[in-house]
Amino acid sequence: MKKFVILLFAAIALVVSVNIINTANTISYKDVAADPSARVVILDAGHGGEDGGAVASDGTVEKELNLQITDDIAVFFDLFGITYIPTRTSDVSVCDEGLNTIRKRKYSDIMNRAALMESVPNSILLSIHQNIYSDERYSGTQVFYTANVDDSKVLAQAIQNSVVKKLQPDNKRCIKTAGSEIYLLHKAKNTAVLVECGFLSNKNELALLKDKAYQSKISYRIFRGMFDFLSEEKDV
Repeated sequence: MKKFVILLFAAIALVVSVNIINTANTISYKDVAADPSARVVILDAGHGGEDGGAVASDGTVEKELNLQITDDIAVFFDLFGITYIPTRTSDVSVCDEGLNTIRKRKYSDIMNRAALMESVPNSILLSIHQNIYSDERYSGTQVFYTANVDDSKVLAQAIQNSVVKKLQPDNKRCIKTAGSEIYLLHKAKNTAVLVECGFLSNKNELALLKDKAYQSKISYRIFRGMFDFLSEEKDV
């Protein structure tokens, strides 16, 4: 336990110092071929490039927050030895080159993310997104999961519990099965969850999501949910 606490403080110090450490430049792809049975997290920053995702009233674009939060999560993964592969580490689309329409590029992007997820044996998809709604009253993190793989629900609950208990005590949202509207989860053949970190349509939550210190906190809580889930797997 003492060792965990020491590593935790070291991790927080690194993440808070994001203005000094560019985590996107330190992320490396892991060699997963040596142990096909090992759990590997596909760390997915939703959207990217010309696909900005949701846009807040002040012009904040979802894709930027997604990448900032996944960069922070990657720091914790590195420190605690969780093997991962990021879908993107910069503001780019994950589509094939040479496609001449937005529709083709967006289709290629989602297909390439799905192909990566399916190509890694025993992978876990952790997809990071932001929510938005016409009524600005709504707020709070909510985790969606694929119904195709049983332990996805367990992981979703572990992340939701981690966020609510330590960061959002007033959050009454429940984890939810993903429908066909979330393609990556609908088609997933391995463990897969999608975290809607908060609502860009809620001014108070938007301010938090743009704050570097809060990004560090929610990134740690998402990581800790994953850490607890993987620890439980090892103990079974």
